[in-house]
Amino acid sequence: MMEMLISRDWLRRKIESDPDTDHDAGWPLEAIDNIGMFLPSELVSDAGNVVEMKHAFGVFIRQLRRRDQLSVETLGAKARVEAAEIRLIERDPNYKPRPRTVHQLAEFFRMPPRALMKLSGATVTRDEVLQEEAQKFAAKSDDLSKLSKHEQQVLDSFVKFLVLGQK
Repeated sequence: MMEMLISRDWLRRKIESDPDTDHDAGWPLEAIDNIGMFLPSELVSDAGNVVEMKHAFGVFIRQLRRRDQLSVETLGAKARVEAAEIRLIERDPNYKPRPRTVHQLAEFFRMPPRALMKLSGATVTRDEVLQEEAQKFAAKSDDLSKLSKHEQQVLDSFVKFLVLGQK
């Protein structure tokens, strides 16, 4: 019987040698709060909160994109994410982005990946403070072509909360 061993170094070399191939390797499991990303949404008991969090994630990504004056296509190219997936994230609160996508967006916007994993619904969280802040953020954010001063303040406040409060 032949045993197949795949080391982290081997996997990293494979991903680095072809970064455009979708490997969905993501982070090591111990870095993820729980295995909610592997469960179908119907098995998650608190599906309503997950949809609200994913809605806030979509609004958040759209606001960051607007703040930086990026088109969906430009963000996709710079973050190495398909533009169609960014559109789904921004428009469909039932869409569950892949962990790689969330990681790429977190890296591009210099946000803590764990916080965005929770916000995106890729991991299930019982963090009531995060849920409340995400709901307040989404409720205060309108879809205008340019961020108003108030929207910019709300976005800045939520970014600060995610960066400082979710390490």
